[in-house]
Amino acid sequence: MDSAKLVRLAPDTILHPGETVLEYLEFYGRTQRDLARRTGLTPKTISEICNKKAPISPQTALAFERVLQRPAHMWLNLQRQFDEAVARRRELSMLATWNEWARRFPLKEMKRLKFTLPSGRSNADVLLSFFGVSSPESWDSVWNASNVAYRQTTRFKTGKEAVGAWVREVELVAQGFDLAEFDEDRLRESIDDLRSLTRSRADKIMEPVQRICAAAGVAVVWVPALPNTGISGCARWISDTRALIGLTLRYKTDDHLWFTVFHEMGHILLHRRRRSFVVDNPATDLSDRVVDPEMQQYEEEANRFAADTLIPRNDLAKFVRDGTFTNDSIHRFADHVGVGPGIVVGRLQHDGVLAHHQGNVLKQKLDWKFATEE
Repeated sequence: MDSAKLVRLAPDTILHPGETVLEYLEFYGRTQRDLARRTGLTPKTISEICNKKAPISPQTALAFERVLQRPAHMWLNLQRQFDEAVARRRELSMLATWNEWARRFPLKEMKRLKFTLPSGRSNADVLLSFFGVSSPESWDSVWNASNVAYRQTTRFKTGKEAVGAWVREVELVAQGFDLAEFDEDRLRESIDDLRSLTRSRADKIMEPVQRICAAAGVAVVWVPALPNTGISGCARWISDTRALIGLTLRYKTDDHLWFTVFHEMGHILLHRRRRSFVVDNPATDLSDRVVDPEMQQYEEEANRFAADTLIPRNDLAKFVRDGTFTNDSIHRFADHVGVGPGIVVGRLQHDGVLAHHQGNVLKQKLDWKFATEE
Protein backbone atom coordinates (compact mmCIF):
# COMPACT_ATOMS: atom_id res chain seq x y z
CA MET A 1 0.00 0.00 0.00
CA ASP A 2 1.27 3.53 -0.82
CA SER A 3 1.41 5.37 2.48
CA ALA A 4 1.72 8.69 0.63
CA LYS A 5 -1.94 8.29 -0.31
CA LEU A 6 -2.80 7.92 3.37
CA VAL A 7 -0.85 10.92 4.68
CA ARG A 8 -2.23 13.87 2.76
CA LEU A 9 -0.70 17.10 4.07
CA ALA A 10 -1.70 20.52 2.84
CA PRO A 11 1.33 22.86 2.65
CA ASP A 12 0.31 24.72 5.80
CA THR A 13 -1.46 21.85 7.60
CA ILE A 14 -0.17 19.00 9.75
CA LEU A 15 -2.75 16.28 10.37
CA HIS A 16 -3.21 14.61 13.71
CA PRO A 17 -1.88 11.01 13.40
CA GLY A 18 -5.36 9.79 14.44
CA GLU A 19 -6.58 10.76 10.99
CA THR A 20 -3.98 8.48 9.43
CA VAL A 21 -5.12 5.66 11.72
CA LEU A 22 -8.69 6.15 10.48
CA GLU A 23 -7.49 5.97 6.87
CA TYR A 24 -5.70 2.68 7.56
CA LEU A 25 -8.81 1.28 9.24
CA GLU A 26 -10.87 2.25 6.21
CA PHE A 27 -8.31 0.66 3.90
CA TYR A 28 -8.32 -2.61 5.83
CA GLY A 29 -12.07 -2.53 6.44
CA ARG A 30 -11.69 -2.66 10.23
CA THR A 31 -13.39 -0.87 13.08
CA GLN A 32 -11.90 0.98 16.00
CA ARG A 33 -13.09 -1.79 18.34
CA ASP A 34 -11.37 -4.38 16.17
CA LEU A 35 -8.15 -2.32 16.32
CA ALA A 36 -8.46 -2.19 20.09
CA ARG A 37 -8.73 -5.99 20.30
CA ARG A 38 -5.78 -6.53 17.95
CA THR A 39 -3.47 -4.05 19.72
CA GLY A 40 -4.52 -4.82 23.28
CA LEU A 41 -5.35 -1.17 23.85
CA THR A 42 -8.63 -0.04 25.36
CA PRO A 43 -11.46 1.08 23.05
CA LYS A 44 -11.29 4.45 24.85
CA THR A 45 -7.62 4.89 23.96
CA ILE A 46 -8.24 4.06 20.29
CA SER A 47 -11.28 6.39 20.21
CA GLU A 48 -9.32 9.29 21.71
CA ILE A 49 -6.48 8.83 19.19
CA CYS A 50 -8.90 8.67 16.26
CA ASN A 51 -10.77 11.73 17.53
CA LYS A 52 -7.49 13.72 17.91
CA LYS A 53 -7.83 13.88 21.69
CA ALA A 54 -4.84 11.70 22.60
CA PRO A 55 -1.29 11.31 21.23
CA ILE A 56 0.38 8.16 19.95
CA SER A 57 2.87 7.02 22.57
CA PRO A 58 5.97 4.89 21.81
CA GLN A 59 4.17 1.83 23.18
CA THR A 60 1.13 2.52 20.98
CA ALA A 61 3.40 3.05 17.94
CA LEU A 62 4.93 -0.40 18.48
CA ALA A 63 1.45 -1.95 18.65
CA PHE A 64 0.39 -0.15 15.44
CA GLU A 65 3.59 -1.35 13.75
CA ARG A 66 2.51 -4.98 14.20
CA VAL A 67 -1.17 -4.54 13.43
CA LEU A 68 -1.17 -1.85 10.71
CA GLN A 69 2.13 -2.94 9.15
CA ARG A 70 3.72 0.48 9.24
CA PRO A 71 6.95 1.10 11.28
CA ALA A 72 6.76 2.63 14.73
CA HIS A 73 9.00 5.52 13.73
CA MET A 74 6.44 6.59 11.11
CA TRP A 75 3.73 6.91 13.76
CA LEU A 76 6.07 8.71 16.14
CA ASN A 77 7.20 11.08 13.39
CA LEU A 78 3.59 11.90 12.58
CA GLN A 79 2.99 12.63 16.25
CA ARG A 80 6.16 14.73 16.51
CA GLN A 81 5.24 16.78 13.44
CA PHE A 82 1.75 17.37 14.78
CA ASP A 83 3.00 18.36 18.25
CA GLU A 84 5.48 20.80 16.70
CA ALA A 85 2.77 22.31 14.51
CA VAL A 86 0.50 22.76 17.53
CA ALA A 87 3.30 24.38 19.48
CA ARG A 88 4.07 26.78 16.63
CA ARG A 89 0.39 27.59 16.23
CA ARG A 90 0.18 28.33 19.94
CA GLU A 91 3.28 30.48 19.67
CA LEU A 92 1.78 32.43 16.77
CA SER A 93 -1.33 33.09 18.84
CA MET A 94 0.92 34.71 21.44
CA LEU A 95 2.79 36.79 18.87
CA ALA A 96 0.86 39.98 19.59
CA THR A 97 1.86 39.81 23.25
CA TRP A 98 5.44 38.95 22.36
CA ASN A 99 5.66 41.83 19.90
CA GLU A 100 4.58 44.19 22.65
CA TRP A 101 7.47 42.84 24.75
CA ALA A 102 9.86 43.26 21.83
CA ARG A 103 8.92 46.92 21.44
CA ARG A 104 10.49 47.63 24.82
CA PHE A 105 13.95 46.86 23.38
CA PRO A 106 15.98 49.40 21.33
CA LEU A 107 16.20 46.98 18.41
CA LYS A 108 16.76 49.72 15.83
CA GLU A 109 19.79 50.96 17.75
CA MET A 110 21.04 47.42 18.28
CA LYS A 111 21.02 46.92 14.51
CA ARG A 112 22.72 50.26 13.92
CA LEU A 113 25.48 49.35 16.36
CA LYS A 114 25.86 45.95 14.66
CA PHE A 115 24.95 43.81 17.65
CA THR A 116 25.11 40.05 17.05
CA LEU A 117 21.49 39.69 15.99
CA PRO A 118 20.21 36.50 14.32
CA SER A 119 17.52 36.42 11.65
CA GLY A 120 13.91 35.78 12.60
CA ARG A 121 10.34 35.95 11.38
CA SER A 122 9.55 38.81 13.75
CA ASN A 123 11.29 41.20 16.11
CA ALA A 124 10.28 38.95 18.98
CA ASP A 125 11.91 35.96 17.25
CA VAL A 126 15.11 37.94 16.71
CA LEU A 127 15.31 39.01 20.34
CA LEU A 128 14.48 35.61 21.80
CA SER A 129 17.21 34.01 19.69
CA PHE A 130 19.62 36.82 20.59
CA PHE A 131 19.06 36.22 24.30
CA GLY A 132 18.94 32.45 23.94
CA VAL A 133 15.55 32.09 25.63
CA SER A 134 12.25 30.59 24.54
CA SER A 135 9.79 33.28 25.67
CA PRO A 136 9.56 36.74 27.25
CA GLU A 137 8.79 35.03 30.55
CA SER A 138 12.00 33.03 30.23
CA TRP A 139 13.94 36.23 29.59
CA ASP A 140 12.51 37.81 32.73
CA SER A 141 13.42 34.71 34.70
CA VAL A 142 17.01 34.68 33.41
CA TRP A 143 17.51 38.41 33.97
CA ASN A 144 16.05 38.36 37.49
CA ALA A 145 18.14 35.30 38.41
CA SER A 146 21.34 37.10 37.40
CA ASN A 147 20.91 39.45 40.38
CA VAL A 148 22.27 42.48 38.55
CA ALA A 149 23.30 45.51 40.56
CA TYR A 150 22.99 48.59 38.36
CA ARG A 151 24.21 52.04 39.31
CA GLN A 152 23.46 54.84 36.91
CA THR A 153 23.56 58.60 36.82
CA THR A 154 20.32 60.42 37.56
CA ARG A 155 20.38 61.95 34.06
CA PHE A 156 19.43 58.61 32.50
CA LYS A 157 16.11 56.84 32.85
CA THR A 158 16.22 53.45 31.24
CA GLY A 159 14.64 50.04 31.58
CA LYS A 160 16.20 46.68 32.15
CA GLU A 161 15.58 45.78 28.50
CA ALA A 162 18.22 48.17 27.11
CA VAL A 163 20.65 47.28 29.87
CA GLY A 164 20.03 43.58 29.32
CA ALA A 165 20.57 43.92 25.57
CA TRP A 166 23.97 45.58 26.08
CA VAL A 167 24.99 42.96 28.65
CA ARG A 168 23.98 40.13 26.31
CA GLU A 169 26.06 41.55 23.48
CA VAL A 170 29.04 41.73 25.85
CA GLU A 171 28.50 38.06 26.69
CA LEU A 172 28.26 37.04 23.04
CA VAL A 173 31.45 38.89 22.08
CA ALA A 174 33.27 37.34 25.06
CA GLN A 175 32.31 33.80 24.01
CA GLY A 176 35.06 33.83 21.42
CA PHE A 177 37.78 34.48 23.99
CA ASP A 178 40.34 31.87 24.99
CA LEU A 179 40.59 32.41 28.75
CA ALA A 180 42.82 30.90 31.37
CA GLU A 181 41.27 30.06 34.72
CA PHE A 182 41.01 33.06 37.00
CA ASP A 183 44.24 33.80 38.83
CA GLU A 184 43.94 36.67 41.28
CA ASP A 185 47.68 36.87 41.92
CA ARG A 186 48.42 37.04 38.21
CA LEU A 187 45.80 39.74 37.67
CA ARG A 188 47.25 41.85 40.49
CA GLU A 189 50.77 41.32 39.12
CA SER A 190 49.53 42.56 35.74
CA ILE A 191 48.38 45.92 37.06
CA ASP A 192 51.70 47.67 36.40
CA ASP A 193 51.67 46.44 32.80
CA LEU A 194 48.12 47.69 32.39
CA ARG A 195 48.99 51.06 33.95
CA SER A 196 51.88 51.47 31.53
CA LEU A 197 49.45 51.08 28.64
CA THR A 198 47.79 54.35 29.67
CA ARG A 199 50.84 55.99 28.06
CA SER A 200 50.23 54.27 24.74
CA ARG A 201 48.17 55.51 21.83
CA ALA A 202 44.53 54.65 22.38
CA ASP A 203 44.32 52.75 19.10
CA LYS A 204 47.07 50.39 20.31
CA ILE A 205 45.71 49.36 23.71
CA MET A 206 42.86 46.98 22.93
CA GLU A 207 44.83 43.87 22.00
CA PRO A 208 47.39 44.05 24.87
CA VAL A 209 44.69 44.77 27.47
CA GLN A 210 42.67 41.78 26.29
CA ARG A 211 45.72 39.52 26.13
CA ILE A 212 47.03 40.46 29.59
CA CYS A 213 43.64 40.05 31.25
CA ALA A 214 42.76 36.83 29.39
CA ALA A 215 45.93 35.23 30.77
CA ALA A 216 44.55 35.94 34.26
CA GLY A 217 41.07 34.57 33.43
CA VAL A 218 39.29 37.85 32.64
CA ALA A 219 37.74 38.66 29.25
CA VAL A 220 37.77 42.37 28.42
CA VAL A 221 35.21 43.39 25.80
CA TRP A 222 34.35 46.71 24.17
CA VAL A 223 30.70 47.13 23.15
CA PRO A 224 29.13 50.50 22.29
CA ALA A 225 26.53 51.67 24.77
CA LEU A 226 22.91 51.88 23.74
CA PRO A 227 21.51 55.44 23.92
CA ASN A 228 20.20 56.71 27.25
CA THR A 229 21.50 53.81 29.32
CA GLY A 230 24.35 55.71 30.96
CA ILE A 231 26.49 52.57 31.09
CA SER A 232 30.26 52.88 31.36
CA GLY A 233 31.00 49.22 32.02
CA CYS A 234 30.20 46.01 33.79
CA ALA A 235 31.95 43.35 35.82
CA ARG A 236 30.61 39.81 35.84
CA TRP A 237 31.61 36.32 36.84
CA ILE A 238 30.63 34.11 33.89
CA SER A 239 31.66 30.97 35.80
CA ASP A 240 33.40 30.10 39.05
CA THR A 241 36.76 30.37 37.30
CA ARG A 242 36.31 33.07 34.66
CA ALA A 243 35.33 36.73 34.78
CA LEU A 244 34.24 39.36 32.30
CA ILE A 245 34.70 43.11 32.03
CA GLY A 246 32.55 44.99 29.52
CA LEU A 247 33.43 48.53 28.48
CA THR A 248 31.80 51.34 26.52
CA LEU A 249 33.25 54.66 25.36
CA ARG A 250 30.64 56.71 27.13
CA TYR A 251 32.87 59.72 27.79
CA LYS A 252 35.18 59.23 24.78
CA THR A 253 38.42 60.20 26.52
CA ASP A 254 41.25 58.04 27.79
CA ASP A 255 40.97 59.13 31.45
CA HIS A 256 37.39 57.93 31.72
CA LEU A 257 38.10 54.71 29.83
CA TRP A 258 41.04 53.76 32.06
CA PHE A 259 39.20 54.70 35.22
CA THR A 260 36.40 52.36 34.12
CA VAL A 261 38.87 49.55 33.37
CA PHE A 262 40.28 49.68 36.89
CA HIS A 263 36.91 50.36 38.49
CA GLU A 264 35.51 47.16 37.01
CA MET A 265 38.71 45.33 37.90
CA GLY A 266 38.14 46.52 41.44
CA HIS A 267 34.76 44.81 41.45
CA ILE A 268 36.40 41.61 40.18
CA LEU A 269 39.15 41.65 42.81
CA LEU A 270 37.28 43.08 45.79
CA HIS A 271 33.69 41.90 45.47
CA ARG A 272 33.84 38.42 44.00
CA ARG A 273 31.89 36.77 46.81
CA ARG A 274 29.52 39.67 47.41
CA ARG A 275 28.41 40.75 43.94
CA SER A 276 28.91 38.52 40.92
CA PHE A 277 27.31 40.88 38.40
CA VAL A 278 27.60 44.68 38.39
CA VAL A 279 26.51 47.00 35.59
CA ASP A 280 27.40 50.55 36.41
CA ASN A 281 28.53 53.99 35.54
CA PRO A 282 31.63 54.67 37.59
CA ALA A 283 30.98 58.36 37.23
CA THR A 284 32.98 60.94 39.09
CA ASP A 285 30.04 62.03 41.21
CA LEU A 286 29.14 59.68 44.06
CA SER A 287 25.86 61.53 44.49
CA ASP A 288 24.64 59.56 41.47
CA ARG A 289 21.70 57.37 42.26
CA VAL A 290 22.58 53.83 43.31
CA VAL A 291 19.65 51.62 42.42
CA ASP A 292 20.75 49.00 44.95
CA PRO A 293 21.70 50.91 48.16
CA GLU A 294 23.92 48.03 49.23
CA MET A 295 26.12 48.87 46.27
CA GLN A 296 27.12 52.30 47.60
CA GLN A 297 29.96 50.84 49.67
CA TYR A 298 31.10 48.60 46.81
CA GLU A 299 31.07 51.52 44.37
CA GLU A 300 33.15 53.64 46.71
CA GLU A 301 35.62 50.79 47.16
CA ALA A 302 35.88 50.23 43.40
CA ASN A 303 36.31 53.97 42.81
CA ARG A 304 39.06 54.16 45.42
CA PHE A 305 40.78 51.11 43.94
CA ALA A 306 40.74 52.68 40.46
CA ALA A 307 41.87 56.11 41.64
CA ASP A 308 44.74 54.87 43.83
CA THR A 309 45.86 52.27 41.28
CA LEU A 310 46.15 54.83 38.52
CA ILE A 311 47.78 57.55 40.64
CA PRO A 312 49.18 56.66 44.07
CA ARG A 313 47.56 58.80 46.72
CA ASN A 314 50.74 60.14 48.35
CA ASP A 315 52.29 61.10 45.01
CA LEU A 316 49.15 62.96 44.02
CA ALA A 317 48.95 64.79 47.35
CA LYS A 318 52.55 66.05 46.98
CA PHE A 319 51.93 67.20 43.40
CA VAL A 320 48.80 69.10 44.44
CA ARG A 321 50.64 70.75 47.33
CA ASP A 322 53.29 71.99 44.92
CA GLY A 323 50.51 73.89 43.19
CA THR A 324 51.92 74.13 39.66
CA PHE A 325 49.59 72.72 37.00
CA THR A 326 50.98 73.60 33.61
CA ASN A 327 51.01 71.18 30.72
CA ASP A 328 54.72 70.66 31.29
CA SER A 329 54.37 70.00 35.02
CA ILE A 330 51.51 67.55 34.39
CA HIS A 331 53.65 65.74 31.82
CA ARG A 332 56.55 65.50 34.27
CA PHE A 333 54.29 64.20 37.04
CA ALA A 334 52.69 61.68 34.67
CA ASP A 335 56.16 60.46 33.71
CA HIS A 336 57.07 60.18 37.39
CA VAL A 337 54.08 57.99 38.32
CA GLY A 338 54.09 56.10 34.99
CA VAL A 339 50.70 56.97 33.52
CA GLY A 340 49.45 59.00 30.59
CA PRO A 341 49.04 62.74 31.15
CA GLY A 342 45.34 62.54 30.35
CA ILE A 343 44.88 60.34 33.40
CA VAL A 344 46.39 63.05 35.59
CA VAL A 345 44.22 65.75 34.04
CA GLY A 346 41.08 63.68 34.61
CA ARG A 347 41.95 63.15 38.26
CA LEU A 348 42.71 66.84 38.84
CA GLN A 349 39.42 67.77 37.21
CA HIS A 350 37.57 65.25 39.37
CA ASP A 351 39.15 66.61 42.53
CA GLY A 352 38.34 70.21 41.57
CA VAL A 353 41.97 71.21 41.20
CA LEU A 354 41.39 71.95 37.52
CA ALA A 355 38.18 73.16 35.91
CA HIS A 356 36.60 70.72 33.50
CA HIS A 357 37.72 72.78 30.51
CA GLN A 358 41.35 72.91 31.62
CA GLY A 359 44.02 70.49 30.44
CA ASN A 360 41.81 68.61 28.01
CA VAL A 361 44.42 68.96 25.29
CA LEU A 362 46.43 66.32 27.19
CA LYS A 363 43.65 63.76 27.00
CA GLN A 364 43.33 61.28 24.17
CA LYS A 365 40.04 61.40 22.29
CA LEU A 366 38.50 58.00 21.59
CA ASP A 367 36.05 56.73 19.03
CA TRP A 368 34.96 53.30 17.91
CA LYS A 369 37.65 53.05 15.25
CA PHE A 370 40.17 52.11 17.91
CA ALA A 371 38.03 49.15 19.00
CA THR A 372 37.25 47.87 15.50
CA GLU A 373 40.41 48.34 13.47
CA GLU A 374 42.47 45.23 12.92
